Amino acid sequence: MISEATIDRTLDRLEGAGEEYEQQIQDFAESQPELMEYLTNEDVEAFTEGERELLLFAALVIFQSVDDERSGLEEVTGDAIATAEERNYEIMAASKGASLRDRLTPFFEQSGEEELLAFVEDLTLSEDEGDAISPEAREPFFVTLKTVIDTLT
Repeated sequence: MISEATIDRTLDRLEGAGEEYEQQIQDFAESQPELMEYLTNEDVEAFTEGERELLLFAALVIFQSVDDERSGLEEVTGDAIATAEERNYEIMAASKGASLRDRLTPFFEQSGEEELLAFVEDLTLSEDEGDAISPEAREPFFVTLKTVIDTLT
């Protein structure tokens, strides 16, 4: 399991990256081209610009955190992405919670990556002005990042 300390270290590094942030996005795109395509394809155009930026930032945090603890990551394939995404939407559809937070519980029960999931859950449900995800975007935002976690771990 990726540790909270690794996630925090990655967040600190990225938040202080400044101009280097764009290079880190480029490095991510070069090492995981199909995953980057998934994160920037037309399906994510339903997200606002801010939501797309946050999605990419979160995916970079996940990628770098996993890479820090498990160097030598395999390149993710489009088939693996499609399979993971389909499974995640099936879990979401079968979940019977009253709130979105309750509906996310089965993901935690079925994952060995609780810290990464908690990071994604916090982003998804955040009410902060600058980071807020619109109510209609929360479910696909969570599923997209859960798919990133599944394919990288």
